[in-house]
Amino acid sequence: MPSKVSPLVHIEIAVRDAEEAYQFLKRVFGAEKTQLKFAGMLDGPGAHVVHVELGGVVLQFIEPRIEGTLWSDFLKEKGPGVHNLTFTVENMDETVSALEKEGAPVLLKFPLDWSYMAEIMPPGVSIKEDQAPVHMIDTMEKVGFRLELGEATVGEDGSLPDLKDIK
Repeated sequence: MPSKVSPLVHIEIAVRDAEEAYQFLKRVFGAEKTQLKFAGMLDGPGAHVVHVELGGVVLQFIEPRIEGTLWSDFLKEKGPGVHNLTFTVENMDETVSALEKEGAPVLLKFPLDWSYMAEIMPPGVSIKEDQAPVHMIDTMEKVGFRLELGEATVGEDGSLPDLKDIK
């Protein structure tokens, strides 16, 4: 059975200057920064992170600050561009297993600060105590971008949450 997937969480884009990428979209389209708490949690010594809302879609600009990361290597090899699309799935283990069977291995796993994430989630979205780490999947050769997957709890209506209103 196919894995259940959420609406798009964000498009993650590796750039050399996240603020300049944002300013360009602001000048041309009036785009604004969004999800300030979420972006602030992700921002740090490894990368500068800026979330921008454009046309109802969240763009996550990642400006690597250190060498040897997936994002810095992507910039070096390909230049600025879409690094991955981010979604949530109902069952991380089953989804990862299905992806690996299709030749799409896990590149990286990373936990988030789940207690903080619980505070910034939209109403009705909960974080499980045994929340799986976020997984970066190597689907580049298959679909032209990587997949970044988080695990989410299915709602009463059987759907996965739309995280567009994350803070």
